[in-house]
Amino acid sequence: MKNLKAILFEDSVVKLGLILITISAGFFLMEGSGLFELTEGTAFGAFCFNYSASLVFFFVVIYKGFRRLHYWVLLLALWFISAFALNLSIPVFNTSVTWLSVVICISTISIILSVFMNELSSKMKHVVTFFLGMAFLLFIYYSVYLTSMYLIGIFAAIALGLSLHVFVPMGLAIVTFITVKKTVRGSKSLKMALGAGLLVPVIACSIFIWQWKSINNQVNLSINHNTLSEGKLPTWVVISQTIPKSTIAQRIIKAGIVYTTANLNDSWFWGGWRKASFDEPKQHDPFIVIASLFGGDLNLDEAERIKILEAMYDSRHQAQERLWSGDKLKTANVITNVKIFPEYRLAYTEKTLTVHNTEKGGVRAWAGKQEAIYTFHVPEGSVVSSLSLWIDGKEQQSRLTTKGKAESAYREIVGVEQHDPSVIHWQEGNTVTARIFPCTPEENRKFRVGITSPLRKQGDMLTYESSYFDGPSPEDATEAIQVSFSKKPAGLNMPNFDEISEGVYTADRPYQPDEQITFKAPPLADMPFAFAGKGYQLKDYVPQTTNFNPEAVYLDLNASWSASELDELWPAIKTKKVYYYDGKLETLTEDNLGSVYSRMGKLNFSIFPVNEIKHPESSLLITKCAETSPNLRDLDESEFGKALTSYLPGAKQLQLYNIGTNLTPYLKALKEMRVFTYNEGDMAMLQSRLAKNEFSHSQEDSTHVVLAQSGLVIEQTGDTLKAGNAPDHLLRLFAYNDIMKKVGPHYFDKTYVQPDIIDEANQAFIASPVSSLIVLETQKDYERFGIDENKNSLQNASAKSSGAVPEPSEWLLILVVIAVINFLVYKSKHVQPEL
Repeated sequence: MKNLKAILFEDSVVKLGLILITISAGFFLMEGSGLFELTEGTAFGAFCFNYSASLVFFFVVIYKGFRRLHYWVLLLALWFISAFALNLSIPVFNTSVTWLSVVICISTISIILSVFMNELSSKMKHVVTFFLGMAFLLFIYYSVYLTSMYLIGIFAAIALGLSLHVFVPMGLAIVTFITVKKTVRGSKSLKMALGAGLLVPVIACSIFIWQWKSINNQVNLSINHNTLSEGKLPTWVVISQTIPKSTIAQRIIKAGIVYTTANLNDSWFWGGWRKASFDEPKQHDPFIVIASLFGGDLNLDEAERIKILEAMYDSRHQAQERLWSGDKLKTANVITNVKIFPEYRLAYTEKTLTVHNTEKGGVRAWAGKQEAIYTFHVPEGSVVSSLSLWIDGKEQQSRLTTKGKAESAYREIVGVEQHDPSVIHWQEGNTVTARIFPCTPEENRKFRVGITSPLRKQGDMLTYESSYFDGPSPEDATEAIQVSFSKKPAGLNMPNFDEISEGVYTADRPYQPDEQITFKAPPLADMPFAFAGKGYQLKDYVPQTTNFNPEAVYLDLNASWSASELDELWPAIKTKKVYYYDGKLETLTEDNLGSVYSRMGKLNFSIFPVNEIKHPESSLLITKCAETSPNLRDLDESEFGKALTSYLPGAKQLQLYNIGTNLTPYLKALKEMRVFTYNEGDMAMLQSRLAKNEFSHSQEDSTHVVLAQSGLVIEQTGDTLKAGNAPDHLLRLFAYNDIMKKVGPHYFDKTYVQPDIIDEANQAFIASPVSSLIVLETQKDYERFGIDENKNSLQNASAKSSGAVPEPSEWLLILVVIAVINFLVYKSKHVQPEL
């Protein structure tokens, strides 16, 4: 330590170099870590400081000690930092993945410590030598990576020498080689440390290349087998089922979409990029670059890869089509206003979000415009019932129109005219998408989404579940949340909230996506909601069973099943005809039970073809599944989808039993469309049902919808005499479920877009497969796109007013009464009685 201090005090060049490196590294870390907002101007200004520091030290080295290796080591380390600072404003390569960033830091520190190698302890020498071996490979990698820019770097050097940064890795590789050679000379243990440092990255990269080749082989096998078997599912679905679901597999699938790849047929490392419809920052991973060179191309095009990412890794939000970029957007704050109606077992949630565009400084007006896209994940059975967008500081509420009109208007305005719209579309899997444009650096954009949700009932407890979103990052967002109850319930559990008045609670906190509030379920209110000549009454849902002895049992097998569950179930079903699906329906027997599970148990998910069940009315489908799979709409143009198209209009309901707690998006959609009667429970309950031949009986018809998760039946009646202050959300929930029933049989052929269904969505004012909510800037915009003002409709839901709406006939009666009263008052004051 004394020698080290002596070097620092005696050698002013080393001391200056370390000071400049420390300051430059500090500036770079603040820039790259987001401690302050970067713009093109500030990023380049910060680089100028780094570059100026390296130039100053360069002239010092030339003047003080041109032949000193240690000085050049420090100078190249300073230039290395300057190169990465330049990359922030003039990207040469994409953002480094996390492990690479760590290795870059360790390598830079190691080469700096090599200046003091003689003063280090023996143990520390071995550590530094080990990391110098890794650093040498890193510098060699970057030297090769930048070869296509060397010629440009030489000719462009006259421009302040900025292009000479491309030669820095080569210089670092040379000085690292010289330093290591001098260090390990005559020491066997240091040579072993160096060898380990060289070997570890090579082994890690070799393992990655092996995994790349293994996945590539599985992809090719899946393609071949699906072709040979004339499979009805799209090839990408079969691939999604069979390749391993892991972080490494995900990175390999993203190669060329998110991660840089090499393309020797184009321009080395700079070719092979195509514009992808995938919203994730591009990243640089050397393992993927090298594997793309030596592991072979994956036999998948970009569209298929994105479909696989959607199905396996729930990446649908990232795959949303974008008309404008949204990479500079973040969610600045969230205001959540929740109104809970315990006696009606439902809630209405308004989320008001502020979108902030972080782009600053000298940005042209058109370049600063960005499109915010949000995907809201809502509780099962929920429906969006309001949308507002603030335009010029004023809240503008949405109109409801057909999905086609809303889509056409939004595309025209955003893609061509570039002024204010916002739209919400229904999506499968309990999700909706919201689009807001434009989001500019000049002002924050504010919008509000209203969601009507049934509460979940378990035993005698009710649970409110919040909606969460994917979209512009809410990492630093604050949230103000208010929860109010129509009637304060017993057994209320909502920690970290303050009660500001009777039944009203608030909390201020960082944004929290998951919120659950539990309380005891009170008796159901008997007051109906009345509108347009119909009443909507709540009743307790009491599950009814029917005698059902299935003649055939179909098992929806996949990796969610355990071998013990199949063994436990087998005695209860072995006397029946048992089938499973493996490209086609196959018979399951006691003899092939083990081999079938070993094969089917490897599937990430399953897509069971309900259309191939010959007699659904006498069949039982047993499932257990993960939460990811393709959506029903993803299968639209496939042979599988065509077969469903023919089957659904005349489909007879079958019994489905879920021994798990999740449903795939595919089964969720079929459940909402009432393709099957849904049963859920554990294995013991299923065995009991099979022994007693008792399964659920559907209680739905044209005037009844069942919300089983809430223990509710909503009944539509012609009785409007009892109308009171029941929330209008009863009609909204009834209409949504009724629409889904009507849509189901014609989901693929799209003939469900019928006037009566559109009228039902308009009356309830809800987003659905046939309807969307849209906000346009002016009345003229609405007129030219044929989006009329909604009539005979509940209009946008509101947390301020969720009670009953008078009937049209009631309005007439009220007006008549008012007129009569006014006439009598007028007569008493102005008409003289006859004498």
